Amino acid sequence: MILLGLLNCFLHLSGTVGASDSKHVEQKPPFIIRKYGDSVNNEIKCSHNITNYQVILWYKQDRGKSLKLLGYLNTNILNHEEDLEERIRFDGDGRKESTLRVTDLNFNDSALYFCAASYTVL
Repeated sequence: MILLGLLNCFLHLSGTVGASDSKHVEQKPPFIIRKYGDSVNNEIKCSHNITNYQVILWYKQDRGKSLKLLGYLNTNILNHEEDLEERIRFDGDGRKESTLRVTDLNFNDSALYFCAASYTVL
């Protein structure tokens, strides 16, 4: 059985942020459990409501390791990292939402997956 762990990723924006500020990034669901060989299609979702942020980035963190960038969406333009497996894909619109898909799950897919939002690509 594979456990895909997901954590909510909230951005703390620099500058003046008031108590009523509702800018945030939301990732759902908090976790997914699947069997080897299964797929996760349109279930891992990331969204934000931050004006002028047009980029959503996806990361994977294997147990005991640092974050690895999977790629990002700049508006609706996909940018996958070169070594990203064909089984892992994402789509959407960096200005508001993205969905991560993983097909034919295997042991190496058991990890934490994070999303973040940005106004520029580093």
